[in-house]
Amino acid sequence: MLTLTACGGTDTVETIDNRPVVHFDAASIISTARDHQIKMLTLSSIPTDVVAISGAVRELQGVQVDNETYVAELEGLRHENSSADEFKDLVVEYLEAENAYINQTIEALYGGDTSRPSRFSMESLYSRVNAKVSEFRY
Repeated sequence: MLTLTACGGTDTVETIDNRPVVHFDAASIISTARDHQIKMLTLSSIPTDVVAISGAVRELQGVQVDNETYVAELEGLRHENSSADEFKDLVVEYLEAENAYINQTIEALYGGDTSRPSRFSMESLYSRVNAKVSEFRY
């Protein structure tokens, strides 16, 4: 919002940006999510017999801690604008899906399973979140 003072001394308010305001930095969360995806794709492209399982699990658990921190912060936020709340819920849904994927990956690593869980639903969720980031200001 920008306050304009006219010559007559009356104040008016002109809306500069009418996108919904989201009081969290969704762009940073989604950027972190992309970094997480790159780490997980790198891990999944390495044959299981080459992976140092304990190091890989520590890395994945670090990603989970990041996600849990974001989710805890986001769940406490409420917005007057329903589209902002819907977007926040979509970000939370993505983070929870990523954590579920990580749990499956850890189980596969410890179980010696060579097949990894499918990333399709998580990546389609990521695409939906990422596509909406530019619609919001922070």
